[in-house]
Amino acid sequence: MHHDKRQKILAAAADIFATQGFHQTTIEQIADVAGVGKGTVYLYFKNKKGLFDALLLESSQRVLKRTKEVVQAHTNPLERMRMLTHMQLQILKQNHPLMQMIMREFSPDKLKDLRPELEQHMRELMALYTLVLEEGIAAGYLRQHNPQVIALAFLGAVNQIGANLNNGRLQVSLAECEEELYQFLIAGLQREGN
Repeated sequence: MHHDKRQKILAAAADIFATQGFHQTTIEQIADVAGVGKGTVYLYFKNKKGLFDALLLESSQRVLKRTKEVVQAHTNPLERMRMLTHMQLQILKQNHPLMQMIMREFSPDKLKDLRPELEQHMRELMALYTLVLEEGIAAGYLRQHNPQVIALAFLGAVNQIGANLNNGRLQVSLAECEEELYQFLIAGLQREGN
């Protein structure tokens, strides 16, 4: 029950932050949408910023967990890349209002308190992508390249595509974006004959 209330509060906060922005959102609004008392919110979170920070960290942890699941579920490096492309774009699509609010209202210096934990999640994410690429090279599926550079380029491309899909500048389907990005990556990375 304890965990359920906390999750309801986080879900309500994500919805309200996404539509109204951080500064316009109140703890009272979050409590109302979550179906709990204002005091209950404060049992779980010190203040609105603490609630927002928890939301960011849990989102980051979810991305990392889903990435690990995809990597473990698929052994073929090409299939892994396809599924990672799909998974990352799906996450961005599902969370786009919240992501837009974060980009709009929070500069990196405002997130400095979270930076060590978010940086650790990013390092782990990069390590997973780098591992997938290294295994693809070792298995002969992918040509020689710098896996760290390509992992970073991949994540950057996914983020830009997701952002432009979500703000309406890119007027194509999510499925088309997934396929185009995957083909772009594979055209540059795949070894001839595979």
